[in-house]
Amino acid sequence: MHNRRIRGMVLCLVFIVGTTSAFSQSLEDIVSRALGESTQMQDLEITKNNALLTQSISQAEDDVGITVSSGEVSATYDPSANAYIFRTNGVGASFVLPDDGNTTIGVTTGLLTYQASGSTYAINPTISASHTITYGYTTDNRESLANRQTEVLATSSYESSKLTFANTIYKQISSLLENEKSIKQTEKQIADLHLDLEQNLSLKLIREGSLTHETQKQAIASQEATLSGLQASRELLLRQYATLTGSTWEGVDSIPEPVLDFSSNEEGNSNVLMQSLALSMAKEDLALKMAEFENKSLKLGGSLNLGASNKISGNETITPGISATLAGKQFSLTGKVEGTYDITANDFIPPTVSISGSWSNNPTSTTDSLTVQKLQNEVLLAEIAYANAKNDYQQSVTSLENRIASWNLSYMLLGQTMDYHQQVLDQQQDLAERGLATQSEVDDAAFTVEMDAYDVAVTLLSGLQLENEIRILQI
Repeated sequence: MHNRRIRGMVLCLVFIVGTTSAFSQSLEDIVSRALGESTQMQDLEITKNNALLTQSISQAEDDVGITVSSGEVSATYDPSANAYIFRTNGVGASFVLPDDGNTTIGVTTGLLTYQASGSTYAINPTISASHTITYGYTTDNRESLANRQTEVLATSSYESSKLTFANTIYKQISSLLENEKSIKQTEKQIADLHLDLEQNLSLKLIREGSLTHETQKQAIASQEATLSGLQASRELLLRQYATLTGSTWEGVDSIPEPVLDFSSNEEGNSNVLMQSLALSMAKEDLALKMAEFENKSLKLGGSLNLGASNKISGNETITPGISATLAGKQFSLTGKVEGTYDITANDFIPPTVSISGSWSNNPTSTTDSLTVQKLQNEVLLAEIAYANAKNDYQQSVTSLENRIASWNLSYMLLGQTMDYHQQVLDQQQDLAERGLATQSEVDDAAFTVEMDAYDVAVTLLSGLQLENEIRILQI
């Protein structure tokens, strides 16, 4: 019954507002149209889409990296052989696999010569491969964290701005309705003052030129000045509304009741999430910096070289080789084994084993220590910012819950007041029909009910603003 009564008062408002314009719109249509025509919202949407597109690009998986080189190719004429000799210092290709060990495979012809007559050639093809094994912290999550930050920021900024924009429209409509109410109240006060003055003069209760007469005239003039000010304010409000929504004010034919269901989220909202991601990013930077001192890597490599020639003095050989390099921040140790098999002579040359190493005392240790300390401080600051964000969220939750309770109470009391004013109007109409009340008393009661329609409309709009604030806090 209570809700039906309020909806009835809003329909009364529709009739009131409709008398000033040929058309009216629903609140949903007003907001939807304004959002579609707002250049600010269009810019925000483009910014959001660009950010998400950039994120998608950065998340694309790496493909196999391929590099092909021709080497230096030359052609020289040999008069004795009456033919050209073609040479290259190596045509090759390398393939880098998209794995954690940067596996690399290389293929090259090596030094290659070929005489156009076909009498001689020489080729030294080589195939090699290497793979690095890292011991320690190797996962770099900074890109995924940055992508997540971009996604959260772009989406939350756009959605929050859209809800804030809708609230701006609600506030502007509220101002227009409150202005209309004030104008009608002032117009009624002026009419009542004029009526009182005319009745007092006609009944000889006062005389023209008397102090009382001048006082009543001054009261009328004061209200007329107030009305002029309200009408000037209305022109400004109408211009502001047109600028904000891209359309002229034509009234509003329906204002829905707000849905103020709210429960806090233990994880917080997007602001808390952004600070959580910033903390994770700071910890990641510190972990990767520490890994520079603590990690060790083992690079394994192997190669196979074939030397072939059809020259009488040439030999065909196969040279395999393997190597391993263990490296850390201050040292490097490399071992290599390489041997040669002479295919022509069917002879295996004993392999060669070589070991090399290096060590440094890390002359930048002071700078590195200060860098680590700075990163540790950034982690601490990020932890404080995260804790503050969670605290701010909880404070916002408490404030919002109090405002919801306050609005519900005001809305309930407004409903009771409206019911009372409607009962007064019904009673005055009944009394007037029996000759026990004047038409003026009926008109006053009807005017009060008419003003209640403005109050409920403004209250509903404030409730819708509160609903959007709930949604903003939940983003």
